[in-house]
Amino acid sequence: MGDNAISREKRSLPPADYSLKIESFKLLSESTVESFESGVFKSRGYNWKLVFYPNGKKNDGGKDHLSLYLKIDDSNPHSDGTWNVNVYYKLFVYDQLSNQYLVVQDAKAPMRRFDRRKGEWGFGKFLDLATFNEPSNGYLVDESCVFGAEVYVVKPTGSEEILSLVSEPDDGTYRFTIPAFGSVGDTVQRSGEFTVGERNWQLVVYPAGSGGDRGNYLTVSLKLADYQKVTPKKPVYAEFKFKIPNQYSRNRAGAEQTVKYFFNSAAEKESSKFLSRDDLYDTTKGYLPSNETLVVEVQFLVVSVIKANT
Repeated sequence: MGDNAISREKRSLPPADYSLKIESFKLLSESTVESFESGVFKSRGYNWKLVFYPNGKKNDGGKDHLSLYLKIDDSNPHSDGTWNVNVYYKLFVYDQLSNQYLVVQDAKAPMRRFDRRKGEWGFGKFLDLATFNEPSNGYLVDESCVFGAEVYVVKPTGSEEILSLVSEPDDGTYRFTIPAFGSVGDTVQRSGEFTVGERNWQLVVYPAGSGGDRGNYLTVSLKLADYQKVTPKKPVYAEFKFKIPNQYSRNRAGAEQTVKYFFNSAAEKESSKFLSRDDLYDTTKGYLPSNETLVVEVQFLVVSVIKANT
């Protein structure tokens, strides 16, 4: 691996999973053994080792460098020869003078796959020997040094969902009838809960309007009623129409407003300048006949459905 593919930075926090202290480094480096393996350490359900080349792994570009690798140990139980473990890892060397750790990791491909064919990943050019041996750098003090490792295993959880958009869902129109509407004053009117797209909804009517429409327009709102009850909370996308029909004649247009909204909280989605209060109470318009019964409808055009993929 080329040096330009390696990221190096310092931090004060020690490695989370394993530290290896080496004493009498000079004797180790002068021995005839090319590499040394640490004892086994456990991390994220697997057994690992550090493999250390005090004079560099020559066939991995490690001339004049220390080479350090993470190795998955043979003691791990694997079901068959096709096993693999996907890992983000960091390797460390301790600066004993500044009490900081030099963190070395892959810069371009931080996740590596350990498997039967390649069970060892690391850095031929972990640290050049001149830098390591210089006393003022703090890596080698009184012939002792400390290395370390952090291992993060990426495991699929098997959790998967399928998002579908259903056009014109079954039972997608709901009618809310409010008798004697003229006598309710400013009291907010709420329908019972109803089900569309496997979720529970509620219509809410603000006779005096809401927000910027207050005092001038009737406000109708659609609420995702079961948001707080469903675990885990699942948002819903919906396209729908608010309707107030003309009760004098089906052939005469009523008031309609199409809304598109992503319900990702328990908040309601309100109409905007839907029907003026002047038009509402104008008996010639047919919205509120002489019996003062108001009919409010919501028609779902599209609704999202999320299902677990089992």
